Amino acid sequence: MTQTLGSHLRRLRLDHALTQQQLAGYLQLDRSTIAYMEIGRTLPNLRTLSIIKKLYHLTWNELLDGTCLN
Repeated sequence: MTQTLGSHLRRLRLDHALTQQQLAGYLQLDRSTIAYMEIGRTLPNLRTLSIIKKLYHLTWNELLDGTCLN
């Protein structure tokens, strides 16, 4: 099953027991930006993806294609 980047990011956040507000604080973004990323209204930039990758201890492949969920 293929999932969108937004749903993958949401699942990662929930798996790490973070609220949107907590993740937003860590990324120095508004909570609404996190919500928009998770519903696919906007895409995270490379800086944001890099921080998320480090936060969750993922490889680029795991972050971008969801292989860490398999």
